[in-house]
Amino acid sequence: TTDQGESGEAPEQVYGNRRTLLSHFQQAWQSFWLGYNERCHHYCEKLLGMTQLGGHHRILANFYYGLNSFSLSRKGQLIKAAKLKQVTKDALIVMREAEEVSKWNYRNKVFLLQAEIHSHEGKIDEAEAAYGAAITAARASQFIHEQGLACEYAAFHCKRNDKLDHAVNFFHQAKLCYNEW
Repeated sequence: TTDQGESGEAPEQVYGNRRTLLSHFQQAWQSFWLGYNERCHHYCEKLLGMTQLGGHHRILANFYYGLNSFSLSRKGQLIKAAKLKQVTKDALIVMREAEEVSKWNYRNKVFLLQAEIHSHEGKIDEAEAAYGAAITAARASQFIHEQGLACEYAAFHCKRNDKLDHAVNFFHQAKLCYNEW
């Protein structure tokens, strides 16, 4: 017998790769939530290039990569329109496939990505419906932080479209969710 993993790598190499993968995932996730968009983009690209990245981590990395791309685009940083379209299209495909396996875990994420796509394309009514669906789905799954995220993104959408009363209400809902989280 050998002390090598399934990939033929020595155990030290396998564990080192896992530590790197988990470190990159944690950095991407933390950077996203703290609003460090460039750093999140960097670590998501590193993660998505790793062959060892497993199913759930790959799905979440795609989700955060897709959402983060919109933030970068709005700030005029790092991402060109063609790349934004491809990143979000790829993320949405991954999320829809995941939703087929677990609606409870991924449906709200699909709605939120779709809402951001609609908002970016200027489809205001479709975006608002998708934000509402994302908020409802996150609440139903008891993902309070993702409910807050959907509220926050809906608030920014409303603010961009001069619906300031709605924006204030969504920001307030987001704050309540984040406080509970």
